[in-house]
Amino acid sequence: MITALRVPSAWWLEDDRLERLFAWLATAPRTFDELALFTSETHPPLPLHLMVARAERLKAVLPQARRLGYGAGINLLAVIGHHAENLPNSLDEPWQRLIGPDGDDSPGCYCPEDPGFQGYVRAVITALAQAAPDFLWIDDDVRLMGHGPVNAPCFCARCLARFAQEVGRPFTRESLVAATAGEATPERMSLRRAWLEHNRGVIARLLALIEEAAHAERPGLMLGLMTGDRFYEGYAFARWAATLAGPNKTTVRWRPGAGFYSDETLIGLVGKAHEVGRQASALPNAVTIIQSELENFPDHLLRKSAATTVLESAAHMAAGATGVAFNFISPDPSNLEEMRPILARASACRPFFERLHAELGRSPALGVWPAWNGDLFAGNGEPDSWFRRGRRFDDLRAPYALGELGLPVCYDGSGATVVALAGETPRVFAREDLEAMLRGGVLLDATALQLLWDLGLGEAAGVRPGASFAVDTLEVLDGHALNGFDAGSERDCRQSFWRQEARVLEPCAPGVEMLSHLADYNRNNVGPCLSIFENPQGGRVAVAGYYPWTMITTAAKVRQYRALARWLSRDRLPAVVETLAKVVVWVRAGAHGRRAAIVLNASLDPQPALAVQLLMPQGRVEHVPMDGAAKWLDTEPASPGYRRVIIPHVAPWSLHLLLYEAGAPAR
Repeated sequence: MITALRVPSAWWLEDDRLERLFAWLATAPRTFDELALFTSETHPPLPLHLMVARAERLKAVLPQARRLGYGAGINLLAVIGHHAENLPNSLDEPWQRLIGPDGDDSPGCYCPEDPGFQGYVRAVITALAQAAPDFLWIDDDVRLMGHGPVNAPCFCARCLARFAQEVGRPFTRESLVAATAGEATPERMSLRRAWLEHNRGVIARLLALIEEAAHAERPGLMLGLMTGDRFYEGYAFARWAATLAGPNKTTVRWRPGAGFYSDETLIGLVGKAHEVGRQASALPNAVTIIQSELENFPDHLLRKSAATTVLESAAHMAAGATGVAFNFISPDPSNLEEMRPILARASACRPFFERLHAELGRSPALGVWPAWNGDLFAGNGEPDSWFRRGRRFDDLRAPYALGELGLPVCYDGSGATVVALAGETPRVFAREDLEAMLRGGVLLDATALQLLWDLGLGEAAGVRPGASFAVDTLEVLDGHALNGFDAGSERDCRQSFWRQEARVLEPCAPGVEMLSHLADYNRNNVGPCLSIFENPQGGRVAVAGYYPWTMITTAAKVRQYRALARWLSRDRLPAVVETLAKVVVWVRAGAHGRRAAIVLNASLDPQPALAVQLLMPQGRVEHVPMDGAAKWLDTEPASPGYRRVIIPHVAPWSLHLLLYEAGAPAR
């Protein structure tokens, strides 16, 4: 099941609209494998009598879709509710609403721990299962973060009482907020982790209720869950997948998503692909139906082009999804004709989706890993409240900028040839995990370096954080082999505009080498700012003290970081772009013994001859473009262990699949 279309309820509630939908789909047969029919138009739960009536209608509609060759299932849009919308026509019962850390409630969203609400959920799931769908999707309102106007619930009396049982001490809402706020001391980190575990359990218990109700009525019914990055909920995807599978281990689906709703800022397409990749990496290998959310909400014609919509879908599969769930039509009666260009484009690219599905499977991504784990939120927060969205997510996302330099990124440690540790992310890892990272290749910023010293692990980096400069410094590349002919090049990130502290690095071990230094505007050298060190444990560690993750796109810096990543990986980085261009590359282990590199020209500039170095033995590369026929490309020797392949005529914002034999030649 590679592609699906999510269908608004307005298109199946009435026969004439349903016939129009089927006629529209018939103009592009085989574009979609299945249809997922939304249960409602707006985002709080609907009254039970209305859900029962819609289930009855679905019982008649689903067989019609099957007769046309589609898999046919249901997308339950709201379980606990997304946010406050259309409240006069939504569920309104005297059950507990979600309560935020400030005491406000969300009028459209119910606490999943309320027994009355649990009875409602059981009844809804039973009714939908009786409609005999091929699958039943649970939407991404089954989360705890972000239920407008409430953020980070739930602090109702029932949830606080359960948490008190779990940790063995009582809390009020106010005392829990106070006890978790402030610096991340060991005591606070322990309490924060306990709250994340509590949140994992809240989600798991609701999913268990759904599983029991669905499979009691219809054994074997495939259940699916839509997610985003679920850090506040503890990111327990493996646990939740097992819960939905139930005791009979029924097949489970997943739909990773995130917000990228228009193509006004195209690089957001890549950011969403990384979010999809993180979510897919957290799933057990048994979950093979991973249809990424492709959403153009609120489905206005000119917000996102057909080309962007389909390119984004392919990028999701490059990052780890095994298919795509398209959501681009709205309830508007005229919308189908408006969206015909997207339908046509998706239809034309269907063979490419099939190739990605066949070649990539669930194989892991390989390359630079911006390190994270399910406790990441424990390091989050602002000084007065841990429950606010905080800078920790900036720490996580910052190293993905390396992926815009032609360096492949990956999403979990199993595929890492280099680890990137930014900001305070080291705080959420166990000591033994950090020690293992430091025995490999690691790129740190100065904040992460300081934290390693605080944890007693700083010696592995070979340097200490030194003097800091808030204004008027720039980076100058030194005469080091990794800098090549770029020695003397300057990078001024304009601290007066984009404020960020610059740090000098002080060597504290023999063998430390410096790649760059800080200079003031009189070009006085004020101290080194980029170090490399091979530590006694066999690890290679680099520390960057000047704008390590931002404004790294000067030509000299791009070349330096590419060479640095190669050095950190001991020349086991699976690929690196050679051409000076803004190119994103994913490398996947491949499903059939062949490695795959997926190359995206993330620029408006065409590349007549895009050179990529691949870690591979001698041989040719199969080049599969999104449009057109596959061709074989010759390779030539490049740097030791790598072969150079030239992709001709790479258009702006185009994506290309390269297939080749894995491994490196003998040395």
